[in-house]
Amino acid sequence: MNPQVLAIALSIVMLVVVLVLLRFYFLPEKYAVIWLVAAIVSVVLAFFPGILEAVAAFFGISQPINLLFFAAFFVVLLLLMQLSLELARTRDELRKVIQSVAMELEENSKGKE
Repeated sequence: MNPQVLAIALSIVMLVVVLVLLRFYFLPEKYAVIWLVAAIVSVVLAFFPGILEAVAAFFGISQPINLLFFAAFFVVLLLLMQLSLELARTRDELRKVIQSVAMELEENSKGKE
């Protein structure tokens, strides 16, 4: 099988999976943008591999695959940062909820005495 045909098929599958996950609300909208961009970029690069070669030559990278791996690593770092921020935000919200529930329980126990 031609590698370009395989790349086209896999990138289209990725785009369809992202759209299906969005359609059935399994993928939240705030994460969907980066996945849609990644899927669309992969489709474009699969159809037009010369773009990757031109961009790699522009940056002075000898092998286009190295540029692709670097870009993928950068995207993974962005996703990791986004998830870390979300985790920190969720932790703060949980702490506030626990404190408010504890205060309500304390008020209820004082009122029964």
